Amino acid sequence: MLPDFTLGHSGTARCDMPQGELPCRRRARQKLARAPAFRLTAIKISLSRIVARADCSRRRSMEQTLGGASGEVTVGECLAGLETLSRHSLKAVSQAGAFSREIAGQSVRVEQALAVTRESVGEDTAERTAAALGAEFTAAVETAMATLTAELERISARIDARAEEAGRIVQEIGRIGATIRMLSLNATIEAARAGEHGLGFAVVASEVRQLADLTRGSAERAAASIDFADVRQQMQQLRGAVSTTLGTLTDRAQQTSDRIRTVFTQVGGELATIAANNKAIGEALGAVADSVTRAEARASAAQDLAAGAAEAVRARQPAALPALMARAGLAAHPPGYDRLDDVLRRGRLRVAIEPSFVGLSFRRAPGAALAGLDVDYAEAFARWLGVECSFVETPWDLCTERLDVAEPGGAPADVVWSALPPNAGFGPVAYSRPYTHLNFVLARRAGDARIRGVGDLSGLTVGIINDPSAFATLEAAGLRWGENRQVPGGRVSLGNLLAFTDQGRIHDALAQGVVDAFAVDHPIMHWAASGEGSRWRGKIEVLPGNLAESPWYYAAAVARHPASFRLLDAIDAFLGWFEGTAERREIEQRWQGGVTVGRRSHRDEPGGLAGADDLAHAWQAAHGAEPPRTVSGPRFTASGPSERLSAAG
Repeated sequence: MLPDFTLGHSGTARCDMPQGELPCRRRARQKLARAPAFRLTAIKISLSRIVARADCSRRRSMEQTLGGASGEVTVGECLAGLETLSRHSLKAVSQAGAFSREIAGQSVRVEQALAVTRESVGEDTAERTAAALGAEFTAAVETAMATLTAELERISARIDARAEEAGRIVQEIGRIGATIRMLSLNATIEAARAGEHGLGFAVVASEVRQLADLTRGSAERAAASIDFADVRQQMQQLRGAVSTTLGTLTDRAQQTSDRIRTVFTQVGGELATIAANNKAIGEALGAVADSVTRAEARASAAQDLAAGAAEAVRARQPAALPALMARAGLAAHPPGYDRLDDVLRRGRLRVAIEPSFVGLSFRRAPGAALAGLDVDYAEAFARWLGVECSFVETPWDLCTERLDVAEPGGAPADVVWSALPPNAGFGPVAYSRPYTHLNFVLARRAGDARIRGVGDLSGLTVGIINDPSAFATLEAAGLRWGENRQVPGGRVSLGNLLAFTDQGRIHDALAQGVVDAFAVDHPIMHWAASGEGSRWRGKIEVLPGNLAESPWYYAAAVARHPASFRLLDAIDAFLGWFEGTAERREIEQRWQGGVTVGRRSHRDEPGGLAGADDLAHAWQAAHGAEPPRTVSGPRFTASGPSERLSAAG
């Protein structure tokens, strides 16, 4: 089992402080150092084994079965079956390789983000946030300023009080001096009146007057000495200087706090990028595991079929070969087999469909019947044929494989009716005319004003369905990510592009923040964002517009084989009639808000995609006659299917 790949809350930032590296960082760095390389090595070894096993099985099968003389036709079918299993195995290996490359790219981006984090954090291992540091520093400065100001005011008040008291005393002394002088003047006057008898008293009065003058002079000099006006002025200037200095210190402290906050904000963004990369790596690893498991299953089935076929040929028991093919999930059809006749004979249409496509094919509640746009169309076609509709529930990217290979104990599907945009990447299938047109839209979390369109996606994580058409559309829209970053014409560089194979996780991934936005087919988001009973209603929203140059479309698909011609021809006849019905308009209104008009079909796609006309030529070559065609019209009545469908000749 591969080791868990997680990062600590601080990533693996280097710490050289005396107290040593934090344990969580040390453990995270050790995991990061060994996890990607270990996993990629294990993946490469597994893929090499798978490819070698598939090739060995095919070679051994061809060497052993071609030597047999009996059962020539059935042996050929076995070889064709082996080719089919090998093709699906190689497809799974190819997908696993693509996911492995994406994992490697994600690992590089993790390392880059960690390098930026180390550069930003440096040797600072403070655990307090920038806001707390700034608040503490500012509070300390404000406290010091308040204390100093209060102390200065207290001292100033005491000086003012003392000066005021001294002033009162000096004033009192001045008044006493003035009184004495007045008394001396009165005594002098009285001495003058007394004549000779008052001469002695006049001398005393003169001395008293001189003393009074000295007292008043001293009082005036004392008053001048204890005048603290200049001291008060200097104290006020000191208070002003202190206030200015502390204000400057506060400003500098705030600037330092802002710088610290900026650094930590950058670190937070970088760590968020690391977290997003980890989520992307986790998704990619899950996809790789699924692809490897599928490839191993196909390779194992091919090996078992090769061994069983070789044994049957050696024992000259060709009749055992059909059972061997059925055990491998392959159908062995007799000469002249026709898929539509088989459907009508068994009274059941087997439809491969993804069961977790919200809005297209999903369950509103556990155990409920499938519902959605594709379900309504497939059931309408089955009713038109006069048969029951049986859904073969399959992961979306494996639906076309179900036309060739069934799950153990099952049977291959007759048709894929599951949001299939015609593309050469789906292999040898033939497509119907479009049954619906739609926009390829961008969805975001409700109220996320950061994202108003494609131009706002720079550096963000975007989700898409693992669909070749989705990748091609985003690339054409100018979006670039790890795999195509060097392709010319890029206008927006994404942080990550995350492809989802598990369609049941699309809406939760957006609502819970695994991705910032999701580029997806409109019906997949329409009901989820606005439908009654949707648990995502109010959590996600669809932006208007179309990311593609013209509306997308879905088509049904059958195996590219003459035996499937009449079934595909019947589908086209049904769709031609159904297009103008009220039921079809109701389906479109319910699941994507109305009918979207488009003109494209599989004929407009690159790769020479096949349709009913191509299968008609193959049918004619196989049967030597013109193929019977289906007549368009209303659904079958109780009289049976012979009204419009003739049996194959």
